[in-house]
Amino acid sequence: MKQLRPGPRQRRIAGALLMASAALGLLISVVGIIGVSYAGAALQSGLRQQLDTLERTLDTTSEGLTIAEASLVEAERIVGNLSAVVSGASQAVSDTRPGLAALESLSGTRLPATIASTRQALNSASETARTVDAALRPLSVFGVPYNPEVPLNVAIDRVAESLDDVPPALAEIAAGIGTTRSNADRIAGDLAEVAGGLETLSGSIGKARGVVRQYQEVVGDLQSEVARARAAAPFWIGAFRWGMVLVLIWLALAQPGLLVQGWDLFEQGHQ
Repeated sequence: MKQLRPGPRQRRIAGALLMASAALGLLISVVGIIGVSYAGAALQSGLRQQLDTLERTLDTTSEGLTIAEASLVEAERIVGNLSAVVSGASQAVSDTRPGLAALESLSGTRLPATIASTRQALNSASETARTVDAALRPLSVFGVPYNPEVPLNVAIDRVAESLDDVPPALAEIAAGIGTTRSNADRIAGDLAEVAGGLETLSGSIGKARGVVRQYQEVVGDLQSEVARARAAAPFWIGAFRWGMVLVLIWLALAQPGLLVQGWDLFEQGHQ
């Protein structure tokens, strides 16, 4: 069977296509090398700026978290001290309740009873003194002078009368002490609730401080990662850039052979 060989025209077209392809490949290689060089430099500069911005942001965040932790530590200390003070005040108020109860009993019950007993005794003494006065006056004829300015029974009655205002006063005092004791109970309870709330608040602040510390660790890890990325980025960008340049150089070196082959075919088409 007879083999078909390309004619002169086909050889010229094939040669022209090979030469155009070689020229285009060479142009692409040169432009690619220049573009990769500029792109690698721009990429490295842009990445450096991004890493700088990220590093400054992380530093600012770390400083803010440090300040927040210090503030939370101080707040926890203050709240703890305040809770202790309020607890002490609640206990102190609670400790006054037995004394107030004793004072209320004394002024409201025991002292009025004592005053009542004293008045009864004075009334009895006044009757006795009246009898004594009546018996002593006639004895003045026997040389026993007895003529006081204020008879004994009158003096005793005056003493008894002076005690009339004491029971109402004691009742008012007892009522005031009772009110104070009731208020003390309420105040002690309120202070106990406040102390409990402060303890809860202190616990919440402690938890918040723990969360802030965890975020500080996260930020520290991110700072380390950014530092490693900053150190490794130039190497990897350079390796990528030089790898692409080598590929493009290899591509460019392959084009002269195609150009020669195309020129040969083109010349053969003219023979």
